[in-house]
Amino acid sequence: MSDSKSTGRGPRAVIEREPERAHADERAAEREAGDHASSKSFQDATIGFFTGAGRRAWRYADAHPHTVLYGCIGLVLAVLILWLGLWDTIVIAIFVGVGAAMGQLRDGDGGIYRFFNRLFGGRR
Repeated sequence: MSDSKSTGRGPRAVIEREPERAHADERAAEREAGDHASSKSFQDATIGFFTGAGRRAWRYADAHPHTVLYGCIGLVLAVLILWLGLWDTIVIAIFVGVGAAMGQLRDGDGGIYRFFNRLFGGRR
C-alpha cells in the first residue's frame, strides 16, 4: 500500500523533530557522567564473561580429560605439520616417542616398551 491511497482506517505515524540545540547540552552532561559508569560496567561485564567462560572450560576439562588432552595433541600436531611439514613432524614424533619409552623404562613402568614388544615381538 502506498501513502497516496490511504483509507483512513488507522493512525498515521508522525515523526516530530526536536531542536538539536536544546538537548545537546543535556546529552553532553549525560555522556561525561555516564562515560565512567558505562566503562566500569562494561569492564565488569567483560571480566565476568571471561571468568565465567574460564570456569566452564575448566569444568569441561575436569569432566572430559581425555577429550581435552587429545584435542590439544591434535592441535599441536596440526600446527607442526603446517609449520614444519609432514616428514619433519613425523621425525619429531618418533624422537618424542623413543624418549618417552626410555623415560618409562628408567621409571620402571615400561608401558610403551611392552606395547611395542607385544605388537612386534610375535606370539610364543
